[in-house]
Amino acid sequence: MLKITDRICGWLLVLASCGHVAGTFVAYAAMSSIFVWSLGSALAGLLLGALNIVRAGRPHDKTLAVIATLGTAFWALVAFGYGKSVGNVLDPRPLTHMVIATALVFFGVRTLRGGSAEEIAR
Repeated sequence: MLKITDRICGWLLVLASCGHVAGTFVAYAAMSSIFVWSLGSALAGLLLGALNIVRAGRPHDKTLAVIATLGTAFWALVAFGYGKSVGNVLDPRPLTHMVIATALVFFGVRTLRGGSAEEIAR
């Protein structure tokens, strides 16, 4: 069940990042510097979501787990920093990314520690 939840969290980060892309097109003038940086951030979220989905299916791949877990931990910190920059860390935009990323960090650490014997055997 945790493996499914892990993958769901990865997909949620992908969906949240797609929302980030949509918000970028709504909020910023096309090709402005903030528009380009916002799209770059969305790409980072999409890639981290994809890495975590792959990591969930490869419990023996410790290198992938380290990359995905560290990247996702930093993503949570970036989301927190964004919340601070807009004056509200409980704003749904950064909060969603922080919560999903924190869950994925938990699952990544679990992968690094070996997970359950049942999941590793699969």
